[in-house]
Amino acid sequence: MEFYPYLVAAHVTAVIFLVGGLMAHNRIVDAIARRQPEQQGGALAVLLQFDSRVTTPALLFTWALGLSLAVWGQWFPSLWLIVKLVFVVGLSALHGIQSGRLRRAIRDGTAVVGLPGTGAGIIIATLAIATLALVKPF
Repeated sequence: MEFYPYLVAAHVTAVIFLVGGLMAHNRIVDAIARRQPEQQGGALAVLLQFDSRVTTPALLFTWALGLSLAVWGQWFPSLWLIVKLVFVVGLSALHGIQSGRLRRAIRDGTAVVGLPGTGAGIIIATLAIATLALVKPF
């Protein structure tokens, strides 16, 4: 039990980097999308590096630490955790969609276009996740 607060702190830190990376990706793609396709390549390559060095590892740490906390706390039968995991899977899927679209745009030399409503979705999912984790309402 003495390591539990450190595990929580590491999980929260990973989540901050993950959500920050998702939001940054969203905003940067929106800015890049205003350029002509032939002017997007360099910026997209830098964004892909950021994703592979920051956002993807944060996603992996978030999952590993979160699952460790769930096992430690024996929360798997809890409804709040199941609902929270739906939002977590949604954010993970969004990361996969963002990364795939970015890699495809770089590979094919096509224009990248932002996904409408992504920023609001990230914020809503993050608020729901945090509320469920802290309040554990059911």
